Amino acid sequence: MLSPLPLLAALLLPSPPTPPPRALGRRDAILSGASLAALAAAPGGALAATQRKFYVTDGGVKYFDLQEGECKLFNVACTPRRGDLVKIKYKAFLSNGKMFDSSEGPGRKPLAAKFGSGVLLPGWEEAMETMKEGGTRVIQVPPKLAYGEKGVRIETKDGSVEYLVPPNETLQFELTLLQVAAPPP
Repeated sequence: MLSPLPLLAALLLPSPPTPPPRALGRRDAILSGASLAALAAAPGGALAATQRKFYVTDGGVKYFDLQEGECKLFNVACTPRRGDLVKIKYKAFLSNGKMFDSSEGPGRKPLAAKFGSGVLLPGWEEAMETMKEGGTRVIQVPPKLAYGEKGVRIETKDGSVEYLVPPNETLQFELTLLQVAAPPP
């Protein structure tokens, strides 16, 4: 028969003290703070990422808004119209996810162009027609509204040819409409 003494001793003796909770190191604190800040900054918190609304333009450009822009009270040009001057920050990706161009980085600056003048890709203009200043939109552009059958060819120093954008490539872009300005009278 088992003796109840060890069981009673375990119940009556004080248990060893539990160690205090581990203090967060600097890296843990920064990562935790950054995560909380990102969740707090996201509209609707983390739930917003799973409830995005996807749209398709008449030309076949698919898009969703990462951040919706807003029209300021006395801003005459909030959404771009033909002839408006626009300033755009962008990142460009191939269909395999590889970034091939960006307005960010050393020596780079946002793109400034006249909206509706043919300077921008037709797919960009189609997707930006409903954007508001300050908004960020992720778009997927079919080849016919991007670089089409030609792609973007680059001749290397040794004379060979490479493609920065292969022919008939569907492209993805992240566009931020930084500024819209009505043209001068």
